[in-house]
Amino acid sequence: MAGLALSQELVGWAAAALGWRPAEVHDASWDHGESAVARLDAGDGRRAYLKAHRQARKHRQERVALETWAPSLPATPALLAAREGSPSALLMGARPGVRVDAQERPRATLLRAHEAAGAWLRRLHGLPFVDDDPLRLEEAVAARLDGWSRRASGRLAPATLSWVSARVHEADLTGVRRVPCHRDFGPRNWLWDDAAGLSVIDFEHARPDVWWVDVHRLVDDAWRTDPGLEGAFWLGYGRRPGPDERRLGDVLRLLYAVGTVAWGAEHGDAPFEAQGRAVLRRLGAPGVGA
Repeated sequence: MAGLALSQELVGWAAAALGWRPAEVHDASWDHGESAVARLDAGDGRRAYLKAHRQARKHRQERVALETWAPSLPATPALLAAREGSPSALLMGARPGVRVDAQERPRATLLRAHEAAGAWLRRLHGLPFVDDDPLRLEEAVAARLDGWSRRASGRLAPATLSWVSARVHEADLTGVRRVPCHRDFGPRNWLWDDAAGLSVIDFEHARPDVWWVDVHRLVDDAWRTDPGLEGAFWLGYGRRPGPDERRLGDVLRLLYAVGTVAWGAEHGDAPFEAQGRAVLRRLGAPGVGA
């Protein structure tokens, strides 16, 4: 995906859709290379973002989320245009603010951000939705476990994977349903502006899922070091999860920890892989190693 900022074809398409030619094009991509993002500045305050995905699935997921869910949510980027074919791309409006994790902030600001994030997420999870997935939730979770376990088999011990598999297959999903989910929800995808408040970006992983998938990273990151942020979040969300939901949440944390180890290894991201191992150890998985 390298070179998006230099693609005259995509920038020209974006300029035509915007009605103005960017005076400056800045690379705003993550290092993992799964997508490429360019910030387009007109030089007079007008700004937009151009994004291309390595995987067609992620392009589709982000487009659908921005087309169908974002218009009913506050503080999300507007989808200005979408380009299909090769190369495909999305053109999005800018939101005010700076990533919450990108700079030191007063704790009072972090509390406000987490409360606002909880309120935003409750609205997402409550959007009208018809689940037409042919896979039952139990089948989907089992398939996800199988896929991640195969990919992590060279990085995690068989005993670790067997233990996780047993915990996941024991999980009671009775009455649990899919809801619209962001699936990469956390401070790195939250923008904060003191005047405008919270905005949420990056919907390439968004699709229907168990609501807890939007919370597990917060449990093992920001909330672990500052439980007060968790309290602020649930205040915004409007309710706290009960004991059964917490147990299910722990099972899904195990599942995504295996995925984190696999993804980190595949992308040469040692710190991310280490995060996955830390979650597994925290939840009692045997034989995790360093």
